[in-house]
Amino acid sequence: MVFDASDNPLINAHDDIPVIDYGDVYFLYDDPVVGPILPLLFITIAVRDADGTIGRDRIACYPDYEYVPIEPVGIGHADEAEEGVPFYDAGTAEDDYCHEADISDPDGYEALHYGGMYYEEGMGYTRPEDRQARVDCFKAAEILYRHAAGRGNPIGWLCLGYVYAYDRCEGQYYRSYFDTVGEVPAKPDTDVLAYECFRHAAEAGIAEGCYKLGDMLTEGKGCAVDYAKALDMFLKSYRYGREGSPRIWGSVALRLARAYANARGCALDYERALHWYTIACTGLELEVRDGGAAYDARLWEAEAGVMDMRQALRLERGAAEAAE
Repeated sequence: MVFDASDNPLINAHDDIPVIDYGDVYFLYDDPVVGPILPLLFITIAVRDADGTIGRDRIACYPDYEYVPIEPVGIGHADEAEEGVPFYDAGTAEDDYCHEADISDPDGYEALHYGGMYYEEGMGYTRPEDRQARVDCFKAAEILYRHAAGRGNPIGWLCLGYVYAYDRCEGQYYRSYFDTVGEVPAKPDTDVLAYECFRHAAEAGIAEGCYKLGDMLTEGKGCAVDYAKALDMFLKSYRYGREGSPRIWGSVALRLARAYANARGCALDYERALHWYTIACTGLELEVRDGGAAYDARLWEAEAGVMDMRQALRLERGAAEAAE
């Protein structure tokens, strides 16, 4: 998406503003997936000037910080801060401690919004020559989703999980300020990161987080294969999401049908499999009718599953009658 500068005379296309634009202020988080340190980002957008020139401009920074004094805390001790998120200013700090904390965006919704903006822009870059711009957008999205997750936003965890699950940054993930000044432990692989992110989202009761965690457990990505635990996640996902989008509950129903049809984490049960395939057909058809063409293949699978289960039940009943 390119912003038309004619809509706002304060926005202009600059050729020296990068997609991902770091500041000198760093924010401390203790979670090993999110932290330990994330930078301030200048929020930039693609701009087209009236003469057709394409460039970028800054529109904000994240966090748009609001500071309060705290008892000094060091790296790795962010949870000891009295309130807010401790920060470290590499340009002015006189020691290695944080003396103030940011209390802006306490629930991480601004970070989530900006992260989604970059993610959407990145998905729009499909030409080979735009590869680095695409990766840079996802790098910015990763940092912003990590800010959101670090501030307790469960959707931030979910979105971060997708960044890692699909390796959107192609290995170019932000490590920390200490990458350039000291030793840091190796970053876990993207499957492990995705698993941890989806786990956080699932534990917060996010339906999509539950079924994505179930997928990881089914496929053994970032964890050992555990069909029983995956089935439990799918059941929770349906319970949490059945009043929401048919994209979610239809997709979850398809996963439950597969489990019962293939005895994954449960006994083989054609009746239950038919039940869930039927629900999957309903949800996925609603999604496809609403423009979700990407769900066509899943709808076909669900429809085929209904026919297969009906045939399996007929054969099962025939065998039982013959035995009598």
